[in-house]
Amino acid sequence: MLTVRQTLIVGSCLMVVAIAAACGGGPAAPSKIDGTTIAGMVNVSGAAATAPAAVTGAAPGTAATLGAAATGLTVSVVGTNLSATVEPSGYFQLPGVPSGTVRLQFRDAGVDATVQLSNVGQEQLIEIQVELTGTTAAIVNEVRSNSKVSLCHRTGTGTYHMIDVSDSAEPAHRAHGDGKVGDPVPGEQKMVFDQNCRVVGPAIDIEKSTNGEDADNAPGPTVVVGSPVTWQYVVTNTGTIPLTNVAVVDDKIGAVTCPATTLAVGQSMTCTLSGVAALGQYSNLGTVTASSTGGSVTDSDASHYLGQAPGTEEEGPKVQLCHRTGNGSYHLIEVSVNAEPAHRAHGDAKIGEAVPGSPGKTFGAGCSVQ
Repeated sequence: MLTVRQTLIVGSCLMVVAIAAACGGGPAAPSKIDGTTIAGMVNVSGAAATAPAAVTGAAPGTAATLGAAATGLTVSVVGTNLSATVEPSGYFQLPGVPSGTVRLQFRDAGVDATVQLSNVGQEQLIEIQVELTGTTAAIVNEVRSNSKVSLCHRTGTGTYHMIDVSDSAEPAHRAHGDGKVGDPVPGEQKMVFDQNCRVVGPAIDIEKSTNGEDADNAPGPTVVVGSPVTWQYVVTNTGTIPLTNVAVVDDKIGAVTCPATTLAVGQSMTCTLSGVAALGQYSNLGTVTASSTGGSVTDSDASHYLGQAPGTEEEGPKVQLCHRTGNGSYHLIEVSVNAEPAHRAHGDAKIGEAVPGSPGKTFGAGCSVQ
């Protein structure tokens, strides 16, 4: 049974591709089209370019995005009940498209436009790019094929679902992070795609903190020399099979005692290590390893602190800075004037000042980036 797919945005165009695939396993080689599918890439005029192109044979570096004004964009085949929602990344598919002349309608709160495709066959994969502006839409590229490749497609939310693309579009999709059933999942050590495009296999994650702060980047929390320092290592089984022989090692201190050596799927545990603060900038790296029936896995995470001489922590007024965390977000912290230079050297700044590395952006209230 044919199912409706979604939309991906790439470059400065919207691409619609005809695809006729059910969510089963992908073929090892291009196969014959069963029915007609339209799949696509969309660019809403004026939107910023951020997402990679992935439908037609566009270069992997080509990019475009669906602007905020186009949130909720849908595409439908006029005169039928066929419709699809455009993914946050911009990609969509419409299987089961009738032959002949086909009109596609794009709609959201600020968009109502149509494009027309002529001479649509009964067994085709049609890939088009469309430039969309308010009430007008124009096809800027079109590729038709009688063969397809089934891939597990990565959506904007990080999940995967099965789509069909022409063999010429496969390289661009793979550059975007897609893969066939049984292929390794990009960015994962041992995970692979199963027949339903689920990510399966062993995986592990470690998140290290210093005195309760996820200090992935220097300088981290300021600690008076001689004061206690507590490092926590939160280890999680993020895969789909149990893990054994779980062990954590700190590159500066050595083996870390953990409450268990096995982790069930989805289970977490916290390992703790204590020390005494030394003077100056300090960093250490926590690494976890584990075994499984699917092979061994490992992960690492760094943490930092700034050791400050006794008596200097209260010198001068405090300074409030927007502090960059390991995930790239910012929050307001208060440090001594002595610690300010080290924080600024690692990307912190005051409210109202420019955001390091982001031209034209400044810190607003609550360290929001404006």
